[in-house]
Amino acid sequence: MPGRPVAGDAGIVRRAQEVGGRDRHAPDRPERPPMFGRRRIRRNGERALARVLSCEKRSSKTTNELRDYDYVLEVRTTGGETFTAQVRDKFWMVGLRPAEGDEGVPVRFDATSRETIFDLEGDARYDVKAMNARSAEMKRETRERTERFGPGSPVSPPPAPAAGPDDALAQLERLVRLRDAGALTEEEFASQKARILAG
Repeated sequence: MPGRPVAGDAGIVRRAQEVGGRDRHAPDRPERPPMFGRRRIRRNGERALARVLSCEKRSSKTTNELRDYDYVLEVRTTGGETFTAQVRDKFWMVGLRPAEGDEGVPVRFDATSRETIFDLEGDARYDVKAMNARSAEMKRETRERTERFGPGSPVSPPPAPAAGPDDALAQLERLVRLRDAGALTEEEFASQKARILAG
């Protein structure tokens, strides 16, 4: 029966594609690696970093809170080679996901076909578990500094009011104590010192 191919007509569709034809019922969209292909790439693919060139939401109509997004990425391999890849992935509507312009987005790719998938696990920008772990680490560091320097002591020195030479000397001495205690990095120390001396 002519018309739309049915499940048993797979050979017809395959032959049409082999001779350059196209299944007129197949939607226009970038090729997406099959599920097992994605697993293979996640397990055996090469790691790389990518820059998000564009991101488009596929549709706002869905039955759940997941949305399909089409990405165009500029992938930089560890060998320094660069190529462009199209990636379609699902993300929660209100979840963390790469946005246009993001740099250093972790991906994996198949070296021969250049099929690319996101590898966001462990990146605190996109992985909630990693973000929570980083937040817990920052809270721990803040708690340790508070215990070490006492409550109410600033982690970095407050902005100093315009002062005379005696006040500037006192501020510099305090700044040196904070640096020596480990509360300030060398960069923070240098910038605060320059601000006081310019003051």
